[in-house]
Amino acid sequence: MAGSDTLAAHPNGMVRAIAVRALGSGHDPAYQPILVQALSDPAVNVVQAAVEGLTAQSSGEVFDLLVTLLNDTDRDGALIGRDAARRIAETSDPRRLDVLADALGQEQHGAAHDIARALSRAGDLRVAPVLIEHLRHRRPGRFAAAEVLGNLRVAEATGPLIDVLRESDGPQSLPLMEALGKLEALDAAPAILPLLDHSSSHVRESALLALNRIGGPLATPAALKATDDVHPVVRARAFRVLARHGDHRALGRLAAACDGRHVHTALTGLVRLADDDSVALTVVRVLLSTDERRVRKLAGRILARIGTRHYLPGHDPDPLVRRAIVWVIGQRADPSYMWTLTNALKDDDELVRSRAAAALGRITHEKTLPLLTEALRDPRPRVRANAATALGRTAAPDRLRSLLADALVDPHPAVRSAAAAALRATAH
Repeated sequence: MAGSDTLAAHPNGMVRAIAVRALGSGHDPAYQPILVQALSDPAVNVVQAAVEGLTAQSSGEVFDLLVTLLNDTDRDGALIGRDAARRIAETSDPRRLDVLADALGQEQHGAAHDIARALSRAGDLRVAPVLIEHLRHRRPGRFAAAEVLGNLRVAEATGPLIDVLRESDGPQSLPLMEALGKLEALDAAPAILPLLDHSSSHVRESALLALNRIGGPLATPAALKATDDVHPVVRARAFRVLARHGDHRALGRLAAACDGRHVHTALTGLVRLADDDSVALTVVRVLLSTDERRVRKLAGRILARIGTRHYLPGHDPDPLVRRAIVWVIGQRADPSYMWTLTNALKDDDELVRSRAAAALGRITHEKTLPLLTEALRDPRPRVRANAATALGRTAAPDRLRSLLADALVDPHPAVRSAAAAALRATAH
């Protein structure tokens, strides 16, 4: 930095600005007095460079001057407002949050985003009344104030936010809807609904995002309509709303969506909504055709809960499908599928055999004990361990020790552990 301190007093403003910026780049305390002095420079670019380089300590020492720079509505001076807001936020001055909250109400404030971020990070609810006043008096910083009020979860701001939303359009509505969504303001839903017809897909998506957070009786009809939106992002958001908040009216639309790109979202909704086997055939088709593990898992959960009288194949060429089928049968504990489980214990796939053994442990049937006893001789320890656990659930206590005799001395520790745990469970 040799020579930069001298150049900071150069008669050319551009040279002074370059020198001051260089001195402040390292935030070296030794150069802070020069930067503080440069805050009074007549050249705006020099002042801006000086503000950028101030440390938190130096900013605290010139706090009042930074406040003046922050609130300068002069067009050239306003360029410095953003950096002044950042420096004020970094100080430990107890007035800093009040100053920043007041500053949001200034005319055309260029530092609104930085102020909103600083106030949100601080998390101090004492600034809420000032921010609510910005909303009520329709001050220029009301949209940034809305962002902070939402981040701080200020419930008292709900009414003013709704009032401003009704008067806003396009991008102006975005921070308002986001804030109301974070507040989960049920009263805001009627004011948000008209924005689902807005020409901007971004506004429509934001409206659905807010409704997804809010929920309530208006969410389902609004989302059902939006599933026909021309924009794919809006349609995707609509299905998320139905999956989370949809009532019985959403059941058919979610089932239909299982044939398309929204299958995972649709199944998430069906896990919550489906209470009979009316969607079982659709879900079985998904289970048998999907290549996605998470989709297959959701389909299995639905079928395990609602049951199905529709055909589940006893065998499928894909071992992943066979695993899912056996898991579903096990969750249902349905003796009518004994034939399927008997074949599954002979499957080439280790996990199919393992799940079949576990499933048999949930079924009361005369053939269960012979099948599980046979499974204790499976070549894979995972299957033998599951068979031992299943026997602990199904065999009579007085017979269990003899049935598990070989498992208790099995060469694999997992099998021995499962057998011992099964005996302990029956002893209580």
